[in-house]
This record gives sequence, structure tokens and C-alpha cells, in this order.
Amino acid sequence: WRQRQLEYTWLRSLMGRYEDFSVITRQSLTFTLKALGLTFDEKAFERIMEKYVHLDLYPDAKEALAAMKDRKLAILSNGSTDMLNALVRNTGLDTILDATISIDTTKVFKPSPRTYDLIESNLSVKPHEVLFVSSNPC
Repeated sequence: WRQRQLEYTWLRSLMGRYEDFSVITRQSLTFTLKALGLTFDEKAFERIMEKYVHLDLYPDAKEALAAMKDRKLAILSNGSTDMLNALVRNTGLDTILDATISIDTTKVFKPSPRTYDLIESNLSVKPHEVLFVSSNPC
């Protein structure tokens, strides 16, 4: 599901055909379930989608972020603004982060360099001053 989700964002960015990340998430989940031959009903599908805004943090995440409280802390995400704000609120990160930045304003997904420009414009931090930690393996 995640791999297909990333592929869809890359393809949409290359084609210049932006779509809200929640739509892409739904499309990639539908593809994955069908590709695996899994049957599902609308209720089950919605429970899975709802989980996306209730993801569990890594056990050490809040402690690690709290240890960096003297720094500006933010999330830069492909997630839509509404989806991202709900997730951050549901995990309690809204009390720790200085900003939650969605790529919605650029209408292009990471890893486009335009998305990373949002860090400087939102936090007034120069690129060479940023440490970027990804949840993706590559």
C-alpha cells in the first residue's frame, strides 16, 4: 500500500496532475487490496482509512523530539492539510511541533525540490541548517 502510494505521488508530480493525498491514499489502498485478491466492504475500507489519521508513533518519538525542544521542529508531509492536522492532533505531536507543513500549496509531491522550499518559507530556516529525517526507507 505504501509503495503504491509513493509511486502514485511520483507519477502525479511528473505528469503535473496533482490530486489530494487522501485521494491517492484511497486509490493506492484500493489497488493493493484488489492486487492481493482481498475482498472488502465499504465499512472495512473506511476503518483502514481512518487508521491513517491515527497512526502509532514510534515508542521513542516524543522523548526524542522533546530532547530537541531548543530547535525548530516540524513535519513536512505529502499529506493533505486536513489529514495531516488530524494525525498530528491524534498523536499529541501538536504540542511539540512548531509547524506542520503540507505540500498542498505547491501541488507537487516530495521529492520535488519545490516541496523542500516550504521549510524555509514557513520556518525561516536555511536549507543547510535543516536535518531531515524520513519515515521512508530510501
